[in-house]
Amino acid sequence: MTAPDPVLRGLAVSFYAAPDDCSLERFCALLAERGVGGIGLTARATEGRTPEQVAALLAAHGLVGTSLNSAGYLLHADDGRARAQRELDALLLEWAAVLEVPLNVIPGGLDDARSSSRPVTVSEARRRAQDALSELAGRAAAVSVRLSLEPMHPLLLPDKGCVNQLSAARAAVADLPGVGLTLDLYHSWWDADLADTVASAVDELLIVQVCGIVTGPPGTPPRRTDMALGSVDVGELLDQVAAAGRTAPVEFEVMQFQQAQEVTGLLDRAVRDFVQLRGEGRRP
Repeated sequence: MTAPDPVLRGLAVSFYAAPDDCSLERFCALLAERGVGGIGLTARATEGRTPEQVAALLAAHGLVGTSLNSAGYLLHADDGRARAQRELDALLLEWAAVLEVPLNVIPGGLDDARSSSRPVTVSEARRRAQDALSELAGRAAAVSVRLSLEPMHPLLLPDKGCVNQLSAARAAVADLPGVGLTLDLYHSWWDADLADTVASAVDELLIVQVCGIVTGPPGTPPRRTDMALGSVDVGELLDQVAAAGRTAPVEFEVMQFQQAQEVTGLLDRAVRDFVQLRGEGRRP
């Protein structure tokens, strides 16, 4: 069998890519067989396992954990949903501490913040998210976990993200020691600050996620796809990240419900695409 390309140690794949019938154990084995260097973990990985067991599983397959997804959703006006989110956050903080991975934070959207009495403005939602992020950062610091705030595509402002621009995310974490940024190309490909953020703030980028991006009809969110497909140059971002000196693996993140193919085919193409985009001699 051909030895895996060493370039693949710089690739991680998110567990979000695994369909429901693909266990974490099988997914890790599939990554290791292909020479992939890391895995982005999700809350599903915590089901029926301890963090110590998962740490041992990753070590056995030569994988590094690149993230744990996701805490936050900081704006729940409903008491029951807020309580459930706080309990999930506590679980994920515990796991992130054991696994020594950054914990991704989704800011939450306007729909979460609305009460039955009145709507909430964007500026009010952002103020409330900032306050809640500060409180979550204190909880994270107490267990030596680094949070990573992920700005969201503007079309997801209602349900996921009242923080949209990279510059706004940087401002939100500027006074929070130990809190960094998640740069997900899916959410930030449109942002004029993208290249400058990579060049000037690479040390703040705790998590970097990529995928191919297919834009849809007006008013609809784009769709994730293979790295070599779509209208956004994934290789350009990979080059910028490498030139800035970031050495941690970059995550390929797609959602299994967006993919029609079986997981082995998805991983084979991810490996092929990453080697072509980052392989020696392919790009300067």
